[in-house]
This record gives sequence, C-alpha cells and structure tokens, in this order.
Amino acid sequence: MPDVLTLLDLDPNIVKPGWTPLIITIVLGAAIVLLYFSLRKQFRKIEKTFPMPEAPAAGGETAATPSEPASPKA
Repeated sequence: MPDVLTLLDLDPNIVKPGWTPLIITIVLGAAIVLLYFSLRKQFRKIEKTFPMPEAPAAGGETAATPSEPASPKA
C-alpha cells in the first residue's frame, strides 16, 4: 500500500502536526458532547408509558386489511 506522503509528494520532514487540526478536533469533540446532552434532554421528555392499542372488533376490518386489493397501474 503506497504511503500517503509519497502519493501527495510531500516531504515528511516538512509536514508536521499543527494547531489547526488540534483545534478542529477539540471543536468537533465539544459539538458531540453538546449534541449528547441535547439528545439526553429530549429523551427525558418522552412518555415512558405508552397507551395500549385498541383491539379491533370481531369480524371488523382494520386499516391493515383493505376490503379490495389495489389494482396495479399500467
């Protein structure tokens, strides 16, 4: 597998880590932490008890079973 520095024709003595990638990484990490806290807050707003669905009447049709099948459109 070719080395990235060879593909980009960069001298490894010149290419050094800088402050910009560090700042970008810190900003991305802070954004992830803020998103985590926001999501956690939204999850706490959700009702923990869900109402039970009503049982269909005996012999009655439900929305999942249409009375006549859909015809294919030509």
